[in-house]
Amino acid sequence: MTFTKDELAAVEKAVLSRRTFKVIGDVADTVSLDAELDERCRALVRRAVGAADAAPFHYDRNFDGVAQPWRVKILWHDACQKVAAHFCQWFDNVKPGNKLPGMLSACGACVVVSWLPQFEGAFEGSVSNPGQALPPKEKQIQIDQEHLAATSAYVQNLLLLLTASNMGTYWSSGGQFRSEAMKQRLGVENSGSVLAAVFVDFLPSGEGQGNATQQAKGAPERVPGKLASKRAPMERWVSEVSIDQI
Repeated sequence: MTFTKDELAAVEKAVLSRRTFKVIGDVADTVSLDAELDERCRALVRRAVGAADAAPFHYDRNFDGVAQPWRVKILWHDACQKVAAHFCQWFDNVKPGNKLPGMLSACGACVVVSWLPQFEGAFEGSVSNPGQALPPKEKQIQIDQEHLAATSAYVQNLLLLLTASNMGTYWSSGGQFRSEAMKQRLGVENSGSVLAAVFVDFLPSGEGQGNATQQAKGAPERVPGKLASKRAPMERWVSEVSIDQI
């Protein structure tokens, strides 16, 4: 496998250009997408979801005959808006200021990625066994850690591919998306544990990115991630190991 300098630069550009933005709309004044744009972006999302499958995985999960430890559900713009509209009816623990309904109302798609643990309770300290509960074995923990790490690699692939397709992304890993009620609503109750709800912005053209003010009625608000400015420089977290003294 050989990459030209231009190809390497393109990969590096995608990595360095990936940014976190919460794209928030008004549930009562929903964002409308042009039909042609919606169709074109859906094709790009499907392509990215498929290409991200090149992520490495170390163990054959072998669930329903599928080796990969990840599973993916795609909610398109119309489905996301329906979830947003019913969000407060479905869940009784929605705190004031919860951003998920607004994010669902504004995104072009929400790609829900879950991973399939192989051993029940491997991260809670016990594994179900007929007649007794036993602590997980080191190998069981290792296998599930590999499944989780592999699915994280899948999500990163997806984020980079969507970035290279000129779409914005936000990786949500918590809130109601982790609840059993949401998993049942989305049909992922048999698809393991939700790792990421990737909100995909079909309209990240650059105008207004990072601008947290409402641009126009019905237009989404784009709020940058809070941690980007806190990244420590490379020399703070990288060291080169020498074994010359052994």
